Amino acid sequence: MELTEVRTRGQDWWTLGFEATGPAGLLRSELQATAALVFAHALPGSVEPRPDESRSYAEWLGQQRGADSHADD
Repeated sequence: MELTEVRTRGQDWWTLGFEATGPAGLLRSELQATAALVFAHALPGSVEPRPDESRSYAEWLGQQRGADSHADD
């Protein structure tokens, strides 16, 4: 599990990633168990990840690029 704070354009963002290795048949249950453990405790800075604010890293980067292109409007 990796939790990273990112600050850009005066805004704070968080990235949260999970990774597992091992037998393919165990990966899903291992990731689910890890996520359950992580979300059972408060994250630093009172971060509360919500599904409606979650996106892939690629989507987030695209959103940031889109903000750049609209800044010139």
